Amino acid sequence: EVRGEIYLAAQRRLAEGKEVILTNVGNPQALGQRPLTFNREVMSLMFAPHLMDHPRVTDMFAPDAVERARTYREGVKGGVGAYSDSKGSMYVREVVAAFNERRDGVPCDPNMIFLTNGASEAVRMVLRALIRGPSDGIMVPVPQYPLYSASIALYNGALVPYYLDEEDNWSLNLAELERSLAEHKRKGINVRALVFINPGNPTVQCMSE
Repeated sequence: EVRGEIYLAAQRRLAEGKEVILTNVGNPQALGQRPLTFNREVMSLMFAPHLMDHPRVTDMFAPDAVERARTYREGVKGGVGAYSDSKGSMYVREVVAAFNERRDGVPCDPNMIFLTNGASEAVRMVLRALIRGPSDGIMVPVPQYPLYSASIALYNGALVPYYLDEEDNWSLNLAELERSLAEHKRKGINVRALVFINPGNPTVQCMSE
């Protein structure tokens, strides 16, 4: 947990010198897990591009990281560290679009891709755009990661919870969706969006096709 009563209780235990078992789901390196070096090496080379021209660069960095960084240097004109398009670098969006096409087998327009600094920022941007006032509701699964309920409250919207089926491996139940939607419509809530989390967080279930 990263917020709320569990977190506060853990902090009190730490202050009292008591043992706390930290799981750090989103930060495994804090528990000693070795970080993936490929991404870090590529970014290091992008931020210090002169290193790519060093005669011993492949002694200092993995050869595949050097190759990837050189590819990015050609694609990202002007390098990194400066402002880019508000949707993200076009070159990176083109790479993402090509990956999506290979994975899904359908065309993907890079102009329809919006890159963000992580999923949480994207969620907040979408909710900010959708919620106009307290009568606008967002359907959110329960249990859920608190980002959604906290952001909806922050933007003065209405949380419309639907409950996952614990007896069926925390699956999404269509009848429960319809029940929650009808209940909140009767209360005057205008449901603007449906959130589904796949794989589930914290329930880890995966939705079927």
